[in-house]
Amino acid sequence: MEEDKKYEDQAQHQEEEDVTENQETNETDVDENSDTNDDEIEKLKEEIESLKDQRLRAVAELENFRKRAEKDQSDALKYGIANFAKEIINIGDNIERAKSSISEEVRSNESIKSVVDGLDLIAQSTMATFEKIGIKKIESINQKFDHNLHQAMMEIEKNDCEPGTIVQELIPGYTLHDRLLRPAMVGVSKKSQENQDDKAIKEEDKSKK
Repeated sequence: MEEDKKYEDQAQHQEEEDVTENQETNETDVDENSDTNDDEIEKLKEEIESLKDQRLRAVAELENFRKRAEKDQSDALKYGIANFAKEIINIGDNIERAKSSISEEVRSNESIKSVVDGLDLIAQSTMATFEKIGIKKIESINQKFDHNLHQAMMEIEKNDCEPGTIVQELIPGYTLHDRLLRPAMVGVSKKSQENQDDKAIKEEDKSKK
């Protein structure tokens, strides 16, 4: 009997040890699984952030492309007629030359008055067309010389205005919207040699004092 009880105690003890070992094994497995799940969750988070970043970049690139396309389309509409515009401003030049070649005496002649009036109407119609398609004449006379808009063809001695002032327009200039179509050909004022000599003498006297 005692021997049977001894065997039972040993068996019970062994069973308790097995249960404890299984619990420890299960806890270890749970810890390992938990670590694995944490790693997977972290990777998923990183992938999600990466996809968000890619999406934002794609949206930004699409927006930039849309803006570029709109600008290109707008520029094509605004400046695509540049070559045509250069041709018609030459026509405008010819009309203005024809008008300026008619003297006041001829203008007063009733026999050709209708022709002169017709030429004036053509000139007005041409300028209206210019404005409609965005061609604008550059203001030059009495303006300060601007190399972005004007091309100096000569210097003219003139003491009653600042040097560099445009005092003569040989050929008018034009812009197409905000771009230069043709610079104005102009004459620019400069001080006369006599005036420059007087100024130099005055400065020399001042320096001596």
